Amino acid sequence: MEIASVELYFHEVLTSALRSENVKVKDATEYYLVHLLCNYTRAQLDPEPLALKLIHAAEALPADRIRLLQEVGDTALTTSGLFGESLSRRTIRVDYYVDLGRAAYAQLAATPKLLSAILRDACSELAERFPRLVDVLLCLRSRINLAVPSDLIELYERWHATGNRVLEQRLRQSGVLIPRIKASH
Repeated sequence: MEIASVELYFHEVLTSALRSENVKVKDATEYYLVHLLCNYTRAQLDPEPLALKLIHAAEALPADRIRLLQEVGDTALTTSGLFGESLSRRTIRVDYYVDLGRAAYAQLAATPKLLSAILRDACSELAERFPRLVDVLLCLRSRINLAVPSDLIELYERWHATGNRVLEQRLRQSGVLIPRIKASH
């Protein structure tokens, strides 16, 4: 029953974030994202770089290829969506994750013999709408309050540079006063 409640929680938070970002996705994609979030709560982080996994996937046996591509896509999506602002401290930027995630999901969508049509369709939509889904996960993150105080300065700097309204909302929810001038970005 615990898994069902976690699924329900992530479904509610995800659908709220999708509405807030005005993003509509197919049912299969929504289902995939809910399960991605549920699995992420108990996932072990693999230190192997995603680019290497993508290269290994090209040379792997079919079942391993699918697993590796899914790991690359899922990790890229959760990293860029849930922890994108922390990437500003590193040499690797969000665009790197977006490119890798899109490529992995696109390759998964192009494997007709090994994946169901529904899963291929979800992967195709994940590849096509990856940047928008990163925004949805960023919005979702603000609702599940993963922010820690050390992130606030970088979050503010990112908002200041971009004027992103989701970042502004997260800052306001964290108690940061935002000047009215910047609110119009």
